[in-house]
Amino acid sequence: MIDVQARNFTLTEAIETHTLEKLEHMTNNFGDRILKITVHMSDDNGPKGGIDKHCHIHVDMKKLPTVVIEDSEDNLYTAIDNACHRAERAVRKTIEKVQTKARHVDKSAINGM
Repeated sequence: MIDVQARNFTLTEAIETHTLEKLEHMTNNFGDRILKITVHMSDDNGPKGGIDKHCHIHVDMKKLPTVVIEDSEDNLYTAIDNACHRAERAVRKTIEKVQTKARHVDKSAINGM
């Protein structure tokens, strides 16, 4: 369900575990709505430093729009934390929007009778 990939650096067990832990809350709360989560991380400048650590999260959802979030920082763990937090918030808002729309349709159907 969760695929973690790295480009231009070696994906360590610590980074993968950190990423999975950060996504755990989202998968626990919305896992029934999520088909797959793909996380792509990259380090463009290697040891040179700078704001070059990227975390790109792609959340495929059941019968809902796909959520895509990207964050870039000088620290990979910070990029992961920010992207995971934003992805969870975007998934929640996507689900709430559909639920709100469904409630309005139901009220319209009842009022139209």
